[in-house]
Amino acid sequence: MFGRRRPEPEPVRRDQVMKLINLGMKETDAADRDIDSPEFDKARDAFNSAMRKSTPAEKAAAYDALKRHGY
Repeated sequence: MFGRRRPEPEPVRRDQVMKLINLGMKETDAADRDIDSPEFDKARDAFNSAMRKSTPAEKAAAYDALKRHGY
């Protein structure tokens, strides 16, 4: 009754998490091909841009999924 109020969990947008997963896979695949290529630079920039727009909970969910699938 008079306990501490629990904080609400951060929102997790499934579409944003899926976007992070797809961009993370593209970045890793481009790095596997050639880390000095412009394709890798584009993939890395797109992934970093999406990461800046994400909440910490979305980032954690995307990293967990990438790790689970071997990326």
